[in-house]
Amino acid sequence: MEKTDLKTSQSLVEEYQFRSKNEIVLESTNKNELWSLLAEQVLEDLAKFQMNGSGWIFHSIAALDIHTVGYEPLSGSSWVPLPKFLARKKAIINMKNTDNQCVTWCIARALNTAKREIEKIQIGSQST
Repeated sequence: MEKTDLKTSQSLVEEYQFRSKNEIVLESTNKNELWSLLAEQVLEDLAKFQMNGSGWIFHSIAALDIHTVGYEPLSGSSWVPLPKFLARKKAIINMKNTDNQCVTWCIARALNTAKREIEKIQIGSQST
């Protein structure tokens, strides 16, 4: 960034950092579109900075850093035993299974249990 001191007419050049937000990039991510979005964010921050009456003018790009980190999203797996203090509560469905569909099995069990409870209530109300 460059600024001219009105009193001395000297140019002052200083570095100022503009940053974009972190983004998750997957194989399916359009890299050109992402690059445009990030560049737009930085240019918008630059424009806001200049509009605040600071007197600074964009001079040049001193450096451009791109930082990457490996990303491994969480995924389901097979059955894992619950810690004893959780198992004793009898409040968590933890079905034993040999495939990687534990969430699907738990949802199916939860839905079927609810149907059975409704049937019990309906049968009980008919007999009284």
